[in-house]
Order: sequence, then structure tokens, then C-alpha cells
Amino acid sequence: MQPVPSTTVAAKPKPRTTRNIPESDKAFSEAFDLAVAEWGQRPQLTLEWTTQPQALALGTQLRESLRTASAADDAITPQTKRLAELDRMIDGSKETGKLKYVKKALALQYDDENDGLPYYGEFGIEKVGSTYTLPRDRAERAEALLKLVKALGLPKHHMADGKYGKAFWQKISDEYNELQPKAAQATGARATEVGGKNQYRDGAQAIFVALLLLVEANYPTTFKAERRKFGVLKESF
Repeated sequence: MQPVPSTTVAAKPKPRTTRNIPESDKAFSEAFDLAVAEWGQRPQLTLEWTTQPQALALGTQLRESLRTASAADDAITPQTKRLAELDRMIDGSKETGKLKYVKKALALQYDDENDGLPYYGEFGIEKVGSTYTLPRDRAERAEALLKLVKALGLPKHHMADGKYGKAFWQKISDEYNELQPKAAQATGARATEVGGKNQYRDGAQAIFVALLLLVEANYPTTFKAERRKFGVLKESF
């Protein structure tokens, strides 16, 4: 009886793929500019769906959008940084958080009413996860701070005075309510700029990939060297 030949075929190792497109927007923009400039020196290389002058204009749009997005980042950072500092002052660590003193004052004032828990809503305090604090959403937190200041000033609670009374929270509320809308507006502007930047990058990346394939098709034996002239400065980014 003849042995049955094995039909098992050894799996071929998958070829290693190299990524010729820089990940960072700035590095890609620079590589794209090199590719488009080199394309301008080779009019024999054509794409049916776009031209070298169009790609040149797209590269300019991408560079400008990157600068605008960077400027939007610079504008938003100081506001969000200060809001984060105020958040830590409100309900940060044991050392930094001050809202705990309001809850302690409520507990002392209303020790026979579940340590003041029924009054939390009047002070803008709500249950977030397993703890009671001001809302995490900053727009809601700004509104809650207004409620907190108002409640602290009511004579019936006898909590207006003291180190962490109305005057202390009034300052935090005023600053928070001034910064929060500005930060939200800056965030919206940032989202718009990022959306525009992503649109330009997507279009530029499609052209960049097409050019690399075009170079490989036209220079089958020397395409690696030719691609470097098109902005591929190393085999893998």
C-alpha cells in the first residue's frame, strides 16, 4: 500500500510591510511637499484625477491648517489648565479639595437629618459614581457653583461666614463661570480646525500613496531610490 502523500503545505511567512507615510502631521506635510515638488520635475508622471498644481495648492492648505490648529491649541490651553486647577480645588485630593468642608458643615448643621444629605441638591451637590460632588460636566458644574453660592448665603443654613463660606466659593464661582464658556468656545473652534486639517491630510495622503505607486510602476528596478526623492526619507516611519 502506497503511503498517502501529505497535503499539508507550510504556511508562507507574511511579507513585512513597511509604512512609508509619516504618522505626525508635520512630518507628513513636509514629506508631501517634497513629493509634490519632485512631481513637478517629472511631467511624464500623471494621475487622471488630480494634477501637480492642485496637489501643490493642497499642500499649502495643509500647512496653513496645521498652523491654525496649533494656534487654537495655544489659545485653549491656559483656560483648560486653570479650570483643571479649580476642579482640583473643588473636589481634588484630601489636601486640595474644599467641597468636603461644605459637606462637613451641612453634616454639623443637620446631623439629625441624615447629616444634611437632603440639602445636597440645593447646594448643587449630586451623586457622581460612589461620591457626592458637583457635576463633572463643566457647563453643569458652573451652574452648580451658582447654586452653591446662593445656598451658602441663605440665612436659614447659617453657613455664609467662615473660611469656606460664601465669600470663598463666590470667587471660585465667578472665575469658573467666566472661564468655562470661553474654554467651550475655544474647544469648538479647535474641533473645527482639526476637522479641516484632517480633510486636507486625507486628500494629500491619497495623492502621496498614488505617487509612490506610480513611481514603483515606472521605475521597477530603482523605485526605492526614486521614492526618496519623493519624500520617503526612510523605508519605514
